[in-house]
Order: sequence, then C-alpha cells, then structure tokens
Amino acid sequence: MKPQISMIALLLAGCSNTNSPELNQCAQQNYQCEQSCEQRANPQSLAMQVCSDGCIESFNQCKAQAEQLTQQQRNSTLY
Repeated sequence: MKPQISMIALLLAGCSNTNSPELNQCAQQNYQCEQSCEQRANPQSLAMQVCSDGCIESFNQCKAQAEQLTQQQRNSTLY
C-alpha cells in the first residue's frame, strides 16, 4: 500500500505545480527514498513501514518548504 501512496504523491506533486522545480525535486527524493526502503526491507515488515513513514515525513517537510519558497517568489514578483 505504501509504494502506491508514494507513486500517487509523486504524480500529484508533478501535476499540482508544474512550475515548481523544488516540489518536483521533493517528489523525486520521496520516490527514491521509497525505492530504497523496498530494497532494504520486506514489504510486509514493520521495518518497511517505519522506513516508508520516514520517507513520507521527509516529503511533507520538503513540500512545505518548497511551497513556502514558491509563495515567497510569487510575492516578490508582485511587488
């Protein structure tokens, strides 16, 4: 289930803001993190869940920073 969530996040991130290379970078890092988890842990294990949760947490932090940066850039071009 978690790999499907990461793929959905990757697709949504790419579609929701095609003008933000920062957000696209976050999605790409999340995908790579999830792939790394899958290579290191059994898909049904607690270790996989913990690893995947770490990827999601990192993605959410990265996304928040990317959105904040994008908003600052938009505001600076308005004034």
